[in-house]
Amino acid sequence: MNLLHNGLVAQRPPADQALLLRRCEPVELKAGEVLSAPGAASGHVHFLLSGASVAMVVRHGGGGGLAVGLTGREGAVGLQFALGLGAGHFTWLVQSSGAALQRLSNRRLGMLRTFAGDLWGVSQEVAELAASAQVQDIQARLARWILLSQARTHQTELHLTHVHLADMLGVRRAGITQAANNLKDLGLVDYRRGRIQILNLAGLAAVAHAPQGAPEGRDRDKK
Repeated sequence: MNLLHNGLVAQRPPADQALLLRRCEPVELKAGEVLSAPGAASGHVHFLLSGASVAMVVRHGGGGGLAVGLTGREGAVGLQFALGLGAGHFTWLVQSSGAALQRLSNRRLGMLRTFAGDLWGVSQEVAELAASAQVQDIQARLARWILLSQARTHQTELHLTHVHLADMLGVRRAGITQAANNLKDLGLVDYRRGRIQILNLAGLAAVAHAPQGAPEGRDRDKK
């Protein structure tokens, strides 16, 4: 595993990179694995590498939730622990399996500044996804999540089941099925057995950024 394949680590000077390399442990993340859940006072920082992506999910009392962020090899998850913070209200759920480097939090000042910058970027993504949940329909939100998944994994074939996508968008599975079929009919994706093949990135982007009326997605019940 090459730590420099991670975007955050690549920003640091050689001395910091060498320090992280000595102190990190290589791990394989599996889809569906929970890296951190609300209430955790401490945890690991995971610098994501090839193929891995991790969703930031807000869960509700009944178990339903809404994904408000997705991180790939450009960043890391668990940075709040490096800043001396707990897990907060977020669940960090592995969406795509892949490699990562894991370490306990590091309080080195220069690294903290880099981590803080990345967390600011994540907060902007959270705001954008939260806004889309209010003003876009399921089809546009699904297109946005597929695009985000492609950007984080750098892959055009994604392992994303309807059950997982319904959980990420906080909608009914039937709504995901209809939206996925619509995107397929438009020639933007192909969908078979839990795998989405992206056929037209520009077309997906056009759908993802088209504002619509009040979304069906406010109904959190799953089927």
